[in-house]
Amino acid sequence: MRQSLSAWKPRIVKWLLAFVAVLGIAAEIIEPLGKVLKGQGFLGGSFAALIALILLDAVGDSDPQEVSGVYVLADLGDLRTPMAEAFEARVVSIDFSGFSMQTLLGLLMEPLNRLGDEKVNIQELTLRLTIAHLNLPLSLPGKLEPAESADHPDGTLHFMDSEENRERMREKYTLHNWNELKRLLERVHEKNPNIAISCEVRESPQVPERKLYIFNHEKVFSAPYGIRESSVEWRGNSFRILDTEGFGFKYGNARIIGWDRRSRSRSTQEIAEHHMEWHRNLWERLKYIKPRHPVIADPRWVRPDEQSQA
Repeated sequence: MRQSLSAWKPRIVKWLLAFVAVLGIAAEIIEPLGKVLKGQGFLGGSFAALIALILLDAVGDSDPQEVSGVYVLADLGDLRTPMAEAFEARVVSIDFSGFSMQTLLGLLMEPLNRLGDEKVNIQELTLRLTIAHLNLPLSLPGKLEPAESADHPDGTLHFMDSEENRERMREKYTLHNWNELKRLLERVHEKNPNIAISCEVRESPQVPERKLYIFNHEKVFSAPYGIRESSVEWRGNSFRILDTEGFGFKYGNARIIGWDRRSRSRSTQEIAEHHMEWHRNLWERLKYIKPRHPVIADPRWVRPDEQSQA
């Protein structure tokens, strides 16, 4: 409502100013009308004061104007609303780029559980997910070890690849999340077999700098990764890592920035299309550029009846 009022306010002011101008000209040309208006005080001091107020409001509003179609979110939970709105369409498309689908799965839980519990009118559901490949050396997330004290007496830490940490990420996150997502899609198919479901994961050699969510080719949201030191345990061993941390409140009020391709602002439209084209390009390249040893051996969700035929 506030965005609508902000958009209409300058129009109303222009209409009022145009009306004043026309009325003033008419009063000069049409003598009876001029006498009536002057007799009523419309062209006197009160009317001049009204004009002054209108002009003051038109040029004196110093509040920053919100740009249509730009979203500033403080928490990943705030993405639940646009995610739910995306699932109100007949054709639903969710594109994602990130490390392990962890946050995406959290956002998909509620709408997919609903589709698994009740009949809906959705005709198509498409999920295109690009994730980090974790079977090759990786410095972020990676292992942290103290530097030699002789060379770095200030307590410097060195970052390096950690096969153990990559194993932890593969088992605890990537594979677990993929299996959970497939389970949710099977429930959706059981309850709504009419929905044409397409879901595929492609592993990228790029280390993602941010999470990217695209809803129905209309809204795109970007959440940058930060870095932080952390201690983890895996298979009885404890070690320090340099982890990819969600960009949180301590860096500012905005954690996620979004753009709507349907915005009235051309620049907002172009920013949204820019991010969508980036993911489209990556997705198409990864169709034939594959890892030699993928983390996910079955990157496409297959309906249970097709599994039995295979």
